[in-house]
Amino acid sequence: MHVIEEAVYKEIGARNFYRKIGDRIKNSEGKEKFLHLSEDEDGHRIKLESWLKKLYDVNFVAEPERTAQSEIECVQVDEEAGALEALNIAIEAEARDKEFYSKQAGNTDDPELKALFVNLADEENGHYNLLEAERNSLIGGFYWFDIDSTSFLED
Repeated sequence: MHVIEEAVYKEIGARNFYRKIGDRIKNSEGKEKFLHLSEDEDGHRIKLESWLKKLYDVNFVAEPERTAQSEIECVQVDEEAGALEALNIAIEAEARDKEFYSKQAGNTDDPELKALFVNLADEENGHYNLLEAERNSLIGGFYWFDIDSTSFLED
């Protein structure tokens, strides 16, 4: 399998994961963020498919069994614990994808393809940072309710 085709399957899996999570989240702000991430991953897929066409004159056709294998493990998101688990899985996946694209950028001599991989690594890093901020917000929200903070309050 060509590295671009492998990347397309990674993006399909990420898109499907974010879409499933977005569809399950009740909080409208959280739903919007996950559905936006799904759209971003779909945009990555489209870019990569255009490169398969440009470089190899291949029209990508997803194989259902390979698509199913490419999906990030899906979790139930019915409560905060589920949301935190989903964020952790997504953060790990974004870190792996950033590393994957960075490695591919270093493995190619084609300046345009290198630029594509660098751009995708940067976008995945942006997703990573967004998800980290969401996780920290979620954890931080619980943290403040779990400690005895009366000593920090003004009289």
